Amino acid sequence: MGRLAHVALATALSCTLAALAACAPPPQPPPPTTCATDDIGIATGAPLMYLPDSELDRELDTIRAVGARWLRVDIDWSVIEPNRGQQNWSVPDRVVDRARARGLEVVGIVAYTPAWARVAGGGDTHGYPADPAAFAGFARQAAQRYSTRVTHWEIWNEPNLTNFFRPRPDVGKYVELLAAAAPAVKSVQPNARILNGGLAPAVDNGSDISPVTYVQQLYARGAHQYFDILSVHPYSYPALPSDVSTQSWNTFYRMRLMRDTMVQYGDAATPVWATEFGAPTGTASNAVSTQRQADIIADGIAEARRLGWVQKVFVYSMRDRGTNQADVEQNFGLLYQNFSAKPSRAVVASATSGCAAANDTLESTNTPADAVW
Repeated sequence: MGRLAHVALATALSCTLAALAACAPPPQPPPPTTCATDDIGIATGAPLMYLPDSELDRELDTIRAVGARWLRVDIDWSVIEPNRGQQNWSVPDRVVDRARARGLEVVGIVAYTPAWARVAGGGDTHGYPADPAAFAGFARQAAQRYSTRVTHWEIWNEPNLTNFFRPRPDVGKYVELLAAAAPAVKSVQPNARILNGGLAPAVDNGSDISPVTYVQQLYARGAHQYFDILSVHPYSYPALPSDVSTQSWNTFYRMRLMRDTMVQYGDAATPVWATEFGAPTGTASNAVSTQRQADIIADGIAEARRLGWVQKVFVYSMRDRGTNQADVEQNFGLLYQNFSAKPSRAVVASATSGCAAANDTLESTNTPADAVW
């Protein structure tokens, strides 16, 4: 906004309450560990960018402890340059630096438009840029600033939704942004890897555009020359990703149709990354139980690995953003807001294999005594 073997739930990490009570967060981040896999990441969303330092450090430590190797981070133009020519990079600098200090690889999302650069009728920061060249200039600056820290760049977020590409999704306008920004990034980072803006679940309703249709239109317009990785947000809840009976709407399952388009255009070598994927718990009408969340994530990770061409899965998200169980957006975490674990935390720890085992010590120093394993 992951998933077979239930035996994964039995591998949750354990530590004594006495040890937990005696531990304090380490003053320095641990050195990077060697992990068995690097195909699991975490997409945390914009709220991570504004956490107090101590809370940010604690959340990043939990991401590292669960064995995830990647973090998806907003590089928000509207925050960095709200007034033309007056830039302040402190918000992304803080998160990128702390993530890299923990050995996390960063995917930077170049997105969102300050009022002075927004298309007429764009409304809020999700209005797309009026001038692709100005957007490309910002992308180039971001790539230059983070040239040694960020090598993967996602151009925009969910451009197939009206909520994220105002006043309405337009594949042609998006391709103009991508065609300007991708070469701008590579002009200063020749080895950078470019991702298209992650495509969200949607139907073709005259406003939003389904990800299957969007991919077809991207390829028909030749946009695949500008990206190295196809980015999709294949949410499937309440269904399992592998559930063939839901293939008419299950975005994870329908990635097969997107892959068909890639093959049709001779682009089979390009990998797919699931840059957001998960399920909300809580009491909202479209929420699932904590066990079902764990099953969905376990099945999605297993399905991605079985398909082979889904190269990475970014679970959304590490921790709940609030305590209101009725608000679906607050409840996607592997952890509750107080850092105690849902069953899905153990699923991800198991999926990262050696990563989770290597980080037992870090986990015990950063988990509250009320955690439930």
